[in-house]
Amino acid sequence: MRVAGRAPREQGFTLLEVMAAVAILALTLVVLLSVVSNNMRATAHARMLTTGTLLARGKIVSLEDLLIEKGFQDLDETDDGVFADEGFREFSWSTAIEKIQLPTDMAQTAQKASSDQAQKKDPMQALTGMVGGLMGMFIEPVRIGLEESVRRITVRVFWNERGRPEQSIEVVTYVTDPAKLDLALSLGAGGPGATGTGGVSGTSSSGTSPTSSSSSFSRPVTR
Repeated sequence: MRVAGRAPREQGFTLLEVMAAVAILALTLVVLLSVVSNNMRATAHARMLTTGTLLARGKIVSLEDLLIEKGFQDLDETDDGVFADEGFREFSWSTAIEKIQLPTDMAQTAQKASSDQAQKKDPMQALTGMVGGLMGMFIEPVRIGLEESVRRITVRVFWNERGRPEQSIEVVTYVTDPAKLDLALSLGAGGPGATGTGGVSGTSSSGTSPTSSSSSFSRPVTR
């Protein structure tokens, strides 16, 4: 007599195994999507930062040309707007053209130090103090000349990014007018009475145009 055997049971996955596999897959997809999203945001930020830097440096060049055309003004100048003409309406800008400010007590400090040296008994120190006192007479016209002949140009560019606070970048450069410095030094060469603040302001009457120095830097600013 033949006894019919049982049919072999088909092997498969249990519900618990399926749920565990789905959970692992979901977690992996979340991590991958987060990495891709962060990479896209970083790429977009780098593109916006590069665009903002180029726009800021272009604005610097236009301001330098404006200074060459108009000359230096006695008062600080500020302005703002958007880069609509350049096709970047999402970028805004603000500019400032300022006179540099140097310490006003430089001459007094130098003369006081030279006076202290001149009162010493050592002949060399006394001679050094006398020479320092004579040189101190020219510090004030040099200070005035530098303040009148150098302008600090600051350009800030602003833009917004999704998921980030307002972004901005700042570019600073210095523009010099050698004619104004020569004028201040020539006034100071006339003696101590020529160290006043009058006579060195306004645009220069000589043919020398303002020239931009190579000292410039930029920095991103997060607001």
